[in-house]
Amino acid sequence: MSTRAVETVRGIETTLAVDKADNDTFVVINCATQINWSSDKAMLEANCYGGKEVLPSGDDAVKSMTINGQVKEYSAANAATNVSSFEIEKWHDDGTLKKFKYARPHEGDTIREFEGFVTNYTEEGAPNGLQTYTATITPRKKGTLTKNPA
Repeated sequence: MSTRAVETVRGIETTLAVDKADNDTFVVINCATQINWSSDKAMLEANCYGGKEVLPSGDDAVKSMTINGQVKEYSAANAATNVSSFEIEKWHDDGTLKKFKYARPHEGDTIREFEGFVTNYTEEGAPNGLQTYTATITPRKKGTLTKNPA
């Protein structure tokens, strides 16, 4: 594994992969063009005679991921090593729980792993442009946040 030469993370260094065959083999979602990770922590307001303060509720943060990508329909020869928009939409329709890994490649880089559902799927396109999709992935419960080992 390589070490990070430049400390600033570029967008192309971060990948989203899914265990599409449910066999602990992760396949990168290559058709993704943008990945957005969100985490929202519930807070409590404590109002006292001495003033107001805000503190974490103690609940796990609510996380979600939105991915945008190009619609691709892979041939049978390429289907096993790619993730199509059809598969993402099918997981949404069927409520299929999948394992995801959102990671960067260098030693010490961030790795997020979680099981989640595709909770939203949209597709759009114009006659003279590419057909695109947007999908929201919602973790079922708190995942793991680790660093890429040496």
